[in-house]
This record gives sequence, structure tokens and C-alpha cells, in this order.
Amino acid sequence: MTDITIRGYRSEDEAALLELWNASLQFDQIEARTFHLKVLLDPNFHPDWLLVAESGSKLAGFCLCLIRRVPMEKAGMDPEHGWITAMGVHPECGRRGAGATLLERAVELFRGAGRRQVFMASYTPNYFVPGVDVKHYAKGLAFLEKRGFEVMSRPISMDANIVLLDTRPFLEREAGLRQQGIEVRSLQPHEIPALMGFLQEHMPGDWVRHARELLIDISKGRGEWAQFPLAWHQAELVGYCQFEGEHFGPFGVREGMQGKGIGTVLLARCLAAMQQQGHHNAWVLWTSDENAEKVYGRFGFKETRRFAVLRRSL
Repeated sequence: MTDITIRGYRSEDEAALLELWNASLQFDQIEARTFHLKVLLDPNFHPDWLLVAESGSKLAGFCLCLIRRVPMEKAGMDPEHGWITAMGVHPECGRRGAGATLLERAVELFRGAGRRQVFMASYTPNYFVPGVDVKHYAKGLAFLEKRGFEVMSRPISMDANIVLLDTRPFLEREAGLRQQGIEVRSLQPHEIPALMGFLQEHMPGDWVRHARELLIDISKGRGEWAQFPLAWHQAELVGYCQFEGEHFGPFGVREGMQGKGIGTVLLARCLAAMQQQGHHNAWVLWTSDENAEKVYGRFGFKETRRFAVLRRSL
């Protein structure tokens, strides 16, 4: 359509872009601080890759595109991959071609940068949601599938009210772990090198980053060491979990030590610590149906949203 022009983001767009974002993504609204932290200060952000669709003097849509400009821990530069972490069209500008034009321009950017695959939402470090909410953005999902995106997986987010959660039956399993030489306890400051080494060797790169950032905050007095319950087998670290506010996770147990109930005790320890800090709720942003049933469901977590992780080959 002729009255839509596509250009890169400008500093003076901020207020209008935030209004557009919150009008088009009703269930994923943000404010200026989050926009600064997770968009403008992202190490891979470039203004020309935050595409905006302009209609007259108003912003009709936007598409936040990213490629790695600095390496990611354990993943490097991902030279064939690109990401769209957020995209929206103002409800008043629907059916005018803004979304299709934005996506066409985004594909041109990715192809020009030599990318072979584009993923929707599932970018690290600063993703907002795992994918497209299949219920609340059903039209958007259909729009993307029509234009060549395929569904790779359907993760879910879960929430639990933990006010009345009794963690004692789960914590009683610690006695059985101790008989196997496994101890679960909070991180001590001098154990940071052991934790970081464990994460580097056994966990995804973004988990390493996430843990480091939280540890920095705790070291500055903005948290407690109890936010990191650890599982030790003799002198070797074999599992961990973490929480920040009401956000639980990530957490994981090393291969070869799974199936012993370590994860259950770690999760119980985490939720108990969250209760002690006065939190009424706990939430997990991204997990599988298998983990939902085997792990989280036993602690009262229920599905909140289901997402479609999307990919398009170029």
C-alpha cells in the first residue's frame, strides 16, 4: 500500500513506539525502563534493524530484528541465524499492509546479512516471550504461517500460588539423597567459581549469562545467596536452580545424575526460599509439556500461556 513507509528507529520515536507496542501487543506490554534495558541496551541492537512502519505522521507498526553483533556464550555468533523478537501493528491500522511490508523488509535485512533462518521471539539474551501466544495472537500466528514460518515447538508458561504450598513432603526426600552422598544447600560466596564452571560445562550459554547477572546483583547487596540452591555429590556440583523475585528458574541437573530426585528437592528448596522472602506466587516462562507434568504440576503450577516457536528458512 502506498501510504506506508518503512524506516529505522529514531530516538524521537520512543514515546510513539511504546504506545504502538502496548496497543498492538496487549498481553506483552512494556514500559520505558524495560525498553531501554532489553532493546536499546541489548548488545546486538542496531536502530536500523528496529523497523517502524510510518503512515503519515503516525507509527502504524514495528518489527524488532536482531542478528548477533557480539558472540553469545557457548554459541558464538550464530552466523546463519536471525531473530524477530517483537512485532506488532496498531489495531487502527490493520488490513492496510503494514505487517506484510514490515516482514518483507525484515527478510531483506536478514538475507542481506547472509542469514539462512529467521526465528520468531526465541532470541537470547533479551527475549520477551518464547514465541507467539497461540490463543491471544491467533491471527498473528496465522499471518506468519501463511508467510512461510513453521512451528518448531509449543512451550508453555506456568504460574503457581505458593502461599499455602507445603514443601515439607518434598524436602523430606533430602534424607534419601544424603544416603547417596548428595547434599542440597544454598550457594556460599566462595563457591562461585565452582558454580560458573558447572554452568559452563553442563548448561546452555544463556543460563550462564543469566546466573552471572543475578550473582552480580547479589554481590552488590540486591539479593540473597539463598536464591541459588545447589546439589553436591561429595565435592562435585551436580545440580542447581535460581530465582529472582517471583521468577523461578532456570534449573538443571547434570546428565548421569538425573532421575534421583535431585531436581525435586532443588525446586522445593527454591520455592521454600521464595516463601520465606514473602513471595505469594512463582512463575516459569518457558517449559515443556513433559516437565509441566513430571516436575511443576506436583507443586501446583498450572499452564498460563502456550506459545508457538517459529522458524522460517530463507
